[in-house]
Amino acid sequence: MNGPTSAFDELEARYGELLSWCALLEAIADFQPCRVNERLCGTVADGLVPLLLTSHRLEEQILSIWLGTIMSGGERSEMEDRLKAGRLVDLDAAQDVVEVLQALQVGRCLLSLDAVSHLLRSFFCALRRHIAAQRRIFRGIDEVTRAELGAA
Repeated sequence: MNGPTSAFDELEARYGELLSWCALLEAIADFQPCRVNERLCGTVADGLVPLLLTSHRLEEQILSIWLGTIMSGGERSEMEDRLKAGRLVDLDAAQDVVEVLQALQVGRCLLSLDAVSHLLRSFFCALRRHIAAQRRIFRGIDEVTRAELGAA
């Protein structure tokens, strides 16, 4: 691996997919009072957690290699712990979203429409923030490694 830019390409593609899923979840939340699209709920329910797990795996792989370029040992360890905790929260929330989507798909959701909308919005807003934060970290890594390559 020559530099981080090529290493981030696959993860960036997964982020693009996740952001598309966020847009779908937002549409579901926006149109909740109307008829629920069972097929869309099923598609998102089936694909969300595997896509999130793939993204998390890529984040961990990339950060284990490159985070040291912008952070010292203790600082790096603390950041890795925070990022890991954030990924666990995201995964737990995604599993809640999947359960609700599956219930909506079969017409047996016990939550109110407002609660469903709030759950979906909380998840996709948090996921968008997560992706934005990760991108800032990756930009920092990319800038440092480009500067180091330029100085060499």
